[in-house]
Amino acid sequence: MNVKRHDQRQPGVSPAASAGGAQRAWVLWRYWLLREFKTRYAGSVLGLAWAFVQPLASLAIFYVLFGLILAVRVPGLAATNGYLLHLLAGLAIWLPFTDAIGRGVGSLAAYEDFLRKQPMPAEILPAVSVGGSLLVLGIGYGLLLVLSIGQGVGPYVSWVWLPLLVLAQIVLTFGLTLVLSMAHFLWRDVGSVVGFALQLGFYLTPIVYPLAQVPERFHSWFLLNPVACLVLVVQSVVLHMPVPLGTTWALVAWVVLLGGGGWWFFRSMKPVLGEAL
Repeated sequence: MNVKRHDQRQPGVSPAASAGGAQRAWVLWRYWLLREFKTRYAGSVLGLAWAFVQPLASLAIFYVLFGLILAVRVPGLAATNGYLLHLLAGLAIWLPFTDAIGRGVGSLAAYEDFLRKQPMPAEILPAVSVGGSLLVLGIGYGLLLVLSIGQGVGPYVSWVWLPLLVLAQIVLTFGLTLVLSMAHFLWRDVGSVVGFALQLGFYLTPIVYPLAQVPERFHSWFLLNPVACLVLVVQSVVLHMPVPLGTTWALVAWVVLLGGGGWWFFRSMKPVLGEAL
């Protein structure tokens, strides 16, 4: 009996590892995801409409600033308003990524008391943060494809790769969220570092500027940025823009490293999490 009570305090040694654990985890994830949406938009006048308003507002602000005032153009993109498509291709990836990371990094710390009292697979909480960003992701990609067709860019055969790229983004984001949520729970400074890193990362990713405006000798540095790799590949697939040599393979490596490594790190640190609780 003592052993059983000990396991209940260990979120990492949860029933998810037993037969039927995956089904229980799926039910819990759906429950917490629905709860996340209700909490996020509770009390707001526009409610779920904010999921559309926020991405469109970001797109409008950056387009006016960089596309109209600074007159940034995208070389090689044959479209009447190519910069708008280039900007949207980047934001369609960046906005759901930051939404998931921003909410996921503090997910374990926010529900520390709950985890202490109610044993459940702790990875459900970071997974809910990623799931909550899927609506923004779907809106971004949907708007990108519609505007691309409206501008006469596509549809291309290369678009068949988009589902795989969306899956790559989910795996990459989930793996990184697992690492950051656990790290923040153990070392609370991580949350502040992540906030600064996201601000810096936005301008180190070719979203508001095309890669062609960056000196070529620096192009290989973007391979060290997993989100930049994903943005460049999506721009190549959707808009038929050139992608630096090795970017696709770098993206594959990042997905494996952050997806598999994030899962391994989280599972490895679960006993420490259980002791902290």
